[in-house]
This record gives sequence, C-alpha cells and structure tokens, in this order.
Amino acid sequence: MAGAGGWIARAVERAGLPRGTVALIAVRFLLYLGVQASYFIGVIGALTYQTDATTVDLACAVGLFNLFIIAGNAAGGSLLDVHGPRVHTAVALFVAFSSCIAFQFVEVGVGAVLVMGAAFGFATGVGFAYLNSYPAYLSADADELKHVNALLSVVSNGAVVLGPAVGGVIAAALPVQRVFLFSAVCAVAAAFPAARLLVHASARRGRAGATGDDATTGPRGSFAESARTVLVHPSLALLFWVGVLAYAGYGALDPLESLYYRDVLAVDISWMGWLSSAAGAGSVAGAALAMRLPRRLVNVRTLLALIAFEGLACWLYVGTPYLACALIGQLLLGAAFGMVTPLTNTLVQMHAPLHMLGRVNSVMNAGFNGAGVVPLLAAPALANMFGVQEVMVAASIAVCMVPTICLVVRRERIARLVAAECAGETRRG
Repeated sequence: MAGAGGWIARAVERAGLPRGTVALIAVRFLLYLGVQASYFIGVIGALTYQTDATTVDLACAVGLFNLFIIAGNAAGGSLLDVHGPRVHTAVALFVAFSSCIAFQFVEVGVGAVLVMGAAFGFATGVGFAYLNSYPAYLSADADELKHVNALLSVVSNGAVVLGPAVGGVIAAALPVQRVFLFSAVCAVAAAFPAARLLVHASARRGRAGATGDDATTGPRGSFAESARTVLVHPSLALLFWVGVLAYAGYGALDPLESLYYRDVLAVDISWMGWLSSAAGAGSVAGAALAMRLPRRLVNVRTLLALIAFEGLACWLYVGTPYLACALIGQLLLGAAFGMVTPLTNTLVQMHAPLHMLGRVNSVMNAGFNGAGVVPLLAAPALANMFGVQEVMVAASIAVCMVPTICLVVRRERIARLVAAECAGETRRG
C-alpha cells in the first residue's frame, strides 16, 4: 500500500494537480475500503449463506441499502453546501464509525441484517461527496478535474479489489459482524488525511465566497431548486435520465447476483469476494485509462458509448454458467465502470454551480439509486417465473440498449452538447 501511495503522490506531482488531492484520495480510499469489505459479504453474503433469506429478503436488503444511500447522500450534500466541508467531514466520519460499531452487538438474522444494511447505506451515502463533490473544492479547471476524478476512481476501484478480499478473509475466520469492525477502523484512519484536506477545501470555498464566484455566500437553494437545475440544464438532464434508465437495468441484478453465484456458477461464498475483486481490478485499469482521455473526448457522447459497453460486458458476466466467462465479464465490466465514474463526475462538476454541487450530486444519485430500487419489486417474481440467469441477461441487454438508442435518436442534440463542452461553454455560476 505504501508503494501505491508513492505512485499516487508522484502522479499528482507530475500532473500538477491542486493541493489537497492526495489527502482527498486517502479519505475516499479508506472510507470506500470499509464499504467494500463489509457490504457484499456482511450484508448480502450473510443473508445468502447464514440465514434462510428468500429472494424477497435479498431484494429488501438491496432496496433498503439503496434507499438509505439516497437519504445519506441528500443529507451529506446539504451539509456540504450549507455548512461547508468541516461540518460535513465531522458528520461523515462519525456516522461511518458509529454504524459499524453498532453492528458488533447484533445477532445475525434476516431482520437484523436488514437494519444493518440500512444504517450502513446511510453512512455510505453521506460519504459520497468525497468522490463526486470535493474535487470542485480543490479546482475549477476541467483538465485538473478530469485527473483528480480519475485518480479517485483508481483508488476507489483499488478498494473494490482489496475490500472484498479482506472481508472474505475476515468472514472465513471470524463471525460475519467483524467485517464491520474493520470498516470502523478505516473510518478512524480517514480522520488524519481529512484534517489536511479541510485546509485546502475550506480555503477554496473561502476564496470563492470572497470573490462572489459560484455564489457561495448568501441564501442557499433548496433541494427542489437543485432538482430543477439538473432537469433544465441540457447536459445535466441528459446525464440524469440516461443514468436513471441504465441503473434501472442494473437494479434487477443486485438481489439475484448472489443466487447466480450459488445456483448457476455453483461456487462458495468466497467467490463473492474474488469475482468482486476482479471487477475492481478492471476498474483500476479503466480509471487509469480515463486519465489519458484527450480533452475532446470528455463529453456525453463518450459517456453513453461506455455505458453501452458496460451492458455488453455485463451480458458476458451473467450469460453463461462458466466461471471463466464470469471472470472475464467482471474484468471488462469493471474497466468500463472505471471510466464511466470519473467521466460522469467531471461532467457534473463542470456544469453545476459550486454552491449547489453537493445537492446537484444528491439529485443525480437519488435518481440513479432510486431507479435501481424500482426493479427490486419485480426481480424476485420474474426470477421465479423465468429463472435467475434469464432475468440478469435481460437486464444486461437493457443497460446496453438505453444509451445506444439515445445516441441514435438524440444524435443532433448530443452533437450540440459535445460542441459546447469542447468549447468550454459550461455553466458553473
């Protein structure tokens, strides 16, 4: 890990990125490492392998987790916009730590795990601002934002590689609740780089307020106003609706994925960690590639093409009973996702006003996660009617088709948006 930290520091220095980048990367990595170590194994794995959970129970677990991520994201975005980075950071670290410690006193059962997942989802949502909002508190330059977001995705996906593996090791030797104890330790460790991050994030917020840039002083807009900002701004609206439709396809996968491992691939619980780690490895490569994207490709057309490729990779992942195909599919899916995340965040940060960025991201994530919840209502029934694998394949095809159709049907509007983005005509005020 020390070697990885040195590589990141050298990459930041070579790229001439803003001060505070390394601290932001460290905070994001530690918090997300805890999430990845605990969610899939501590919540979904516990339900699948240690209780008599049904597909309905699994759907409820995923649904509650996503709903409480939405709530945590909205709370975190408002805290950041209204009270600034210091208050947001104090709350984010506290809820991450306290929710994990509470899990140490809970017996594993369906009801208890559902409550655990909801609390953990809220804490996860509050911390999302480090990924999708804090880069804009360090810089307003598009190229710098692209590099900061790509580096954040590299370390986030590094956490996807390492986290499930750590969780698998812990769960193999100790009661499943102990994976959350590891996440609590990560939250405590994140406090140290967070202190350094706040120096730089608060300084930029103060400079913006002093100059009147982005209207960081004065009355703050409501969440409804932030939703209106998203829906009336052409680029933000396109990002929102395509993301909503794509996430709706992915939502059908979540409650069925562990059953696919158990019943179709016929692997044990440890493979939940290994296959997730494979996706993380692909995501690291994809995020690293995103740093090399030419400025002219930082646009919505590239994003739509990558989302379509995600659907194809997901199809390979779930379309056969062969472990090798699932492994390759996860690697490719991870690579596409590793590019999609920093590109999406960069585009949102380019277009959204700084004083509303936290809540704009909350609106975006509320739409994405909310869309992922809707199919949970139908996924168990569809799986009983048609089969687990069949439903997952259909969802993968839907993820591929949505952006493809959009690229064809809305090609003229997309061309205008791309031209505006290449010319730097974004709205940040």
